[in-house]
Amino acid sequence: MTGYGGKILEDRSREIERKRRKWDEHAERYDEWYERFHGAVEHYVDWELLKVHLPKDRNAKILDAAGGTGRITLPLAKMGYSVTLCDISPGMLNVAKEKMRREGVSDKVEISECNVYKLRFADESFDFVLCWDGKTEAAKELIRVTKKGEKISMFLINKYGAAISKFHEDPDSALALVKSKSSYVYNEEEKYKAVSVEEARELFEKEGVKVIEIYAVCGMLDLLSIPKEIQESRSWDEKFFKQVTEMLLRLSKEPSVKGLSRHLVLYGERT
Repeated sequence: MTGYGGKILEDRSREIERKRRKWDEHAERYDEWYERFHGAVEHYVDWELLKVHLPKDRNAKILDAAGGTGRITLPLAKMGYSVTLCDISPGMLNVAKEKMRREGVSDKVEISECNVYKLRFADESFDFVLCWDGKTEAAKELIRVTKKGEKISMFLINKYGAAISKFHEDPDSALALVKSKSSYVYNEEEKYKAVSVEEARELFEKEGVKVIEIYAVCGMLDLLSIPKEIQESRSWDEKFFKQVTEMLLRLSKEPSVKGLSRHLVLYGERT
């Protein structure tokens, strides 16, 4: 048994180191995604959905777990919140640190290199916790550091969206994913647990989180058949941008659409 446990820890350690190297290599280029139309649209939609659920008290302490270069931490800090940004990649955090310094909000942000599976914070440390890395397995640890009565937000891999996207390459795997109660998918060599809306709700409520809302996010532009050259453009028509984002915000809340997105974003309250 000891040998088996040691093997699990060794595999996890190897996975963490590989992930750290991967994101360190991407750090300097990561924000370029959000300079293009598709990234700007996703960021706008993410932020509009988030704003509704933020604490009304600007003195609230927020954890942005696996927050990378701080795309959400920065606007939160500008709003006056105290934010702890943590990530496994020192390269991503160095980029974030420079952004905070440049924007004059370093005093509002604490930066910590750590793993979302083993956070360095005491129980019930934060008034709002968000983790938008899609790692369902980190839910327990994130819930642990959320104060009772306060909110948590997580991005999750959508089981049905993942199955739809992979069907043309591997119909057998896509069908197995749809049929399975508990399935994993690989995205850029990383393993993620994929869940449906119902499974996500069941998982979080079992852990003592009252689910407030689950939205469809990411990959929704494909539903609108927007040409690739527009999606990758660094300049765009503002009227069209507003039309696209309004459409996606409405679709994100539509139950009949939620199974089609790449990700789900869950908002809940720890009871």
